[in-house]
Amino acid sequence: MNVEIDGIPLIRHVRDPNTGATKGLRSVYNIEVSEKRRIVEHKIPGFEGSILQDLGREPVTISFEGIIFGEGAREDLETIRLKFKAGSPVPFSSDISGVAEVNQVLIEDLQVEDSGGAVNRYRYRMVLREYIVPQEEEKRAPSQEEEAAEEVKEETNEALASVNYITGRVLDADGNPKSGVSVKITWEGGEYVVKTDEEGVFRKDNLEPGKY
Repeated sequence: MNVEIDGIPLIRHVRDPNTGATKGLRSVYNIEVSEKRRIVEHKIPGFEGSILQDLGREPVTISFEGIIFGEGAREDLETIRLKFKAGSPVPFSSDISGVAEVNQVLIEDLQVEDSGGAVNRYRYRMVLREYIVPQEEEKRAPSQEEEAAEEVKEETNEALASVNYITGRVLDADGNPKSGVSVKITWEGGEYVVKTDEEGVFRKDNLEPGKY
C-alpha cells in the first residue's frame, strides 16, 4: 500500500543495512473512505412519491490514523502542519481502493500526538477531502437581439470614424443663402475658420478625430 501527501511518504520501513534493525517506520491504519452523491428530492404537490435529481458526486473524504518515527519525522509532520494551516490544496497519491483517481486534497483535520519517552516518534490522525478544481461558468451565448444591437453599434462607430469633414449652410432670416460668412469650427485642439460660398454652404475637410 502506498500513501503520499505533498511528496511525503506516509508508509515506509527503513532498516539498517548492516544489522537489519528498524531505523524508521511510517504506517497508516483505520483507513476510512467516504463517497457520496448529491441527491435532491423534489416533491410534487398533489401526487404521491417524488422526483430524485442527481447533482453529481461529492468530493471523496479520506480519514486515517498513522504512526511515524525515525529520522525526518518531526520535519515532515511540520511541513504537513504548515500545509494544513495554509488551507491550500496539496498533491496526493495512493493506491487505496476508491481514491486512486484523487490527486489533490485539502487537509481538513490534523491531530498530532508526541509519544512521550521516545525521540522522533509521533501518532497522528488526519482527515483529507478531495479538491476538485471549480469549473468555469459557461459564457451565455448572446441572443439575436443582442447580436443585432452590437452589429448596429459597430456599423455606427465605423461610419462616425469615416467622417472627417464638417459641412453646413447659412441662411438669413428670410431663408436666403448668405455668402462670404465666416464660420468658426472649434475643437479640443484649436479652431478653424471657413467662409460660405454663393449658396451659403461651408465645408471643412481632413479633420482630425475628435469632438467639434
